[in-house]
Amino acid sequence: MDLDEHTVEGRFTSGCRNGFHISPASSSSSQYCAMACTVPIWFKLNIDSSSFGNPGLAVAGGIIRDSAGHVHLAYQFALGTRTSVLAELTAVWRGMELALTHGLAPLVVELLVADVQHVFREANGAADHLAKEAASLQLTRVLHHDDITGVLRGILCLDRQVVPHLRRG
Repeated sequence: MDLDEHTVEGRFTSGCRNGFHISPASSSSSQYCAMACTVPIWFKLNIDSSSFGNPGLAVAGGIIRDSAGHVHLAYQFALGTRTSVLAELTAVWRGMELALTHGLAPLVVELLVADVQHVFREANGAADHLAKEAASLQLTRVLHHDDITGVLRGILCLDRQVVPHLRRG
């Protein structure tokens, strides 16, 4: 990858350091994207959910970070049988409820598919990982900062460093 072939667009806002987006200048089907703050915020909720069968076995996961990228809370829930829309709404509701309970406000919510604020799956890796793990292990749990280990910790580390992810289209 030559940076000469790509456009690098910087977005720096108060309360958000190192936020940027990288996307190809050409019309190729690949894009680079990274978790980045889009408005001056204190906390951001990223969520993901799935329904296998629609309706079918539904799961949800989410993560709440501050504007510097530090994780304050992560969660994953096995939701039983639901549609994908209901699973997505439940993921948002549970995340907002947890944020309120733990005093994590003001809050910006990022979803994979919604009009609130779209983010590519590759830039939402932590929430995607939580949802997939909840599906495979049928988990329902809330993780605090000290509970986060392994692969999830690695994904979050890459997010804080604003490492771009390749998106194939």
